[in-house]
Amino acid sequence: MPIPFIVNSAKGLSLKSTIKANLVSKVMHAIMMRKARIVWKHIGKHVAGKKILDVGMGSGSFSYFMHKKGLEVNSVDVAKLSIYEDLELVIYDGENLPFKTNEFDTAVIIHVLHHCSDGLRVLEEAKRCAKRVIFIEDTYRNIFEWFVIATFDSVTNFEFWWHKYRPVAEWRKILKNKGWKIIASDQWSEGGITSPFGRYCMFVIE
Repeated sequence: MPIPFIVNSAKGLSLKSTIKANLVSKVMHAIMMRKARIVWKHIGKHVAGKKILDVGMGSGSFSYFMHKKGLEVNSVDVAKLSIYEDLELVIYDGENLPFKTNEFDTAVIIHVLHHCSDGLRVLEEAKRCAKRVIFIEDTYRNIFEWFVIATFDSVTNFEFWWHKYRPVAEWRKILKNKGWKIIASDQWSEGGITSPFGRYCMFVIE
């Protein structure tokens, strides 16, 4: 979840142009576009159709990136925390998405579920609204990885509590029990500016 005072410091960023943005905003935009390109490298080939639902838009960087790719993006979140002034957002209650069943070709949920009070409910709603769902989640293979990920996730998001991370095997069990088909999956480690280490998994489900 983006930190509000950082979001509020962003000025002049929009879908049309970032030229008028101040230096801080341009740096913020550059960092987030780097992350968006990394995410796209993992999920881009799995995005089906043009009508996309971005669940948990956050700062708006990935919605921005997908708009620039020519996709028709609808974004939702529980609060307006986008750094882009003209990026449209639907505010919802975090549980019931205000869309019809199978209204979207693909729903994307990027590093969101472990921040939710009921991440599985969020996933179920995304699956109802989209024919395909792609999600990336923080994960871990051992207690050391869990501690590193949990610590930096709390610090960088100003959320000082332990989030609900799941190992890959647990995700596979959950998806199987839901009766969803796993189209593709992946897992990898990654270092970044805000965190020296992250362990992530991706699932594409229908």
